Amino acid sequence: MDKPEGMSSFQVVAMLRRMTGVKKIGHSGTLDPFATGVLPLCVGKSTRLLRYLENDTKEYLCTVRFGSYSKTQDSEGELYGGRMPDEDELAEMRKSDYSSIRKLFEELPGILEQTPPAYSAVKIAGKKAYEYARKGIPVELKPRTVRIFDCRVTGIVAEPYLEVEFLISCSKGTYIRTICEDLGRKSEFGAYAVRLRRTRCGVFDIRDAHTTEEVARANEEGTLGMLFLDEEICVRHLPILELTENEAEHVRNGRQIPLTEFEGRMNVSDSPISDDEEKTDDSTDEKTTRYRAVIGNRLIAIVYPSSVGDNGVLRIERMLDAI
Repeated sequence: MDKPEGMSSFQVVAMLRRMTGVKKIGHSGTLDPFATGVLPLCVGKSTRLLRYLENDTKEYLCTVRFGSYSKTQDSEGELYGGRMPDEDELAEMRKSDYSSIRKLFEELPGILEQTPPAYSAVKIAGKKAYEYARKGIPVELKPRTVRIFDCRVTGIVAEPYLEVEFLISCSKGTYIRTICEDLGRKSEFGAYAVRLRRTRCGVFDIRDAHTTEEVARANEEGTLGMLFLDEEICVRHLPILELTENEAEHVRNGRQIPLTEFEGRMNVSDSPISDDEEKTDDSTDEKTTRYRAVIGNRLIAIVYPSSVGDNGVLRIERMLDAI
């Protein structure tokens, strides 16, 4: 869906629950109420595939305003500090086509340690960080490693405020609001996000997203089901492992198959999970490659190599044949 400004991701989920009558609905990649754009939603049994969307690369179109800081790092928070560029500084910027400002964005791509903002949904002792922030309770937020793949300026205006629109591609868990504040500190003017739109989330593009109005209209017309995509799109980015009829039967029955049986069909040495690293149902090991186990055009399961035994075995992470 194309989430509108002012709605939380949970409110979008609640809206779809009311329309469909289905309680089991989840989303991938939370968007703040302030932000708009791509919000992938899974309904019913397809929610079991949400975990395979978690690591998707995200793309955002953001407008940052220089001249002050915001307590929430966006236009919803109280502004403080910073300063507007004076006339001489603005004249110099225009003369150089804002080269000093553009350089700030050109330097963004790469790996960095980023501390989540106080006003975020990061959980601490069972509560979200913003719950503490609203009560004025200071908490320690641990930095996380994120990656900026690409960033380019798409527009600059100097009046009535110095604002820069930029398109940024990044890894999961990246806070664009925090990047805006960092840009403000580097420029020494202060800065905060005034508009934020997610234009891509993995395979999902904003051009294919449906607005809440479109969804509501389709629900009234009885055509809501036509807006849903095949759930297999959630795992389409995973490599394929072709199974024989016999292997597919083993997988369906939960039997372990030696990895040696798949030499030439999968990378059996691809960071297999060891016996003492076996995952819980809710965890995600990013180092081990998952595969779509298929027979013909039918998706059977999501599997991964495990180093159990002498040569390792093929383990089932998600049985999907019943979908």
